[in-house]
Amino acid sequence: MNMLNKIKYSIYRFMYGRNGYDDLGRAMLSFAMILCVISFFFRNAIFNFLLWVLLLYILFRAFSKNIAARRRENEKFIYLVKPAAMQWQVRKTHVVFRCKDCGQIIRVPKGKGLIEITCPKCRIKITKRT
Repeated sequence: MNMLNKIKYSIYRFMYGRNGYDDLGRAMLSFAMILCVISFFFRNAIFNFLLWVLLLYILFRAFSKNIAARRRENEKFIYLVKPAAMQWQVRKTHVVFRCKDCGQIIRVPKGKGLIEITCPKCRIKITKRT
């Protein structure tokens, strides 16, 4: 086995049972890159401090062995971001609503006028204009 394969397998063994990078980690890393560019142009200690705190938290999440807690954090992030991402993708053909009682995401076609929507999860009837 050559040296690069040994390094690769030792990293695999080290990361076994750890969280690694997920959607929240990638989003925080993107935000850290933006913060890095901002701190480059505006030489301010606050931006540098926020950048280092964010990078340390990203590393903490990636190397954490408490996978259940990191998964809950990631699921909360996806729950908040997914409706916006879904609405962005289907904004031309559909309207996306969220049920006021259960929070279920409901997608209906645009241009149907005033319609009555039944929530598939809690069976509450909602009247909306599309």
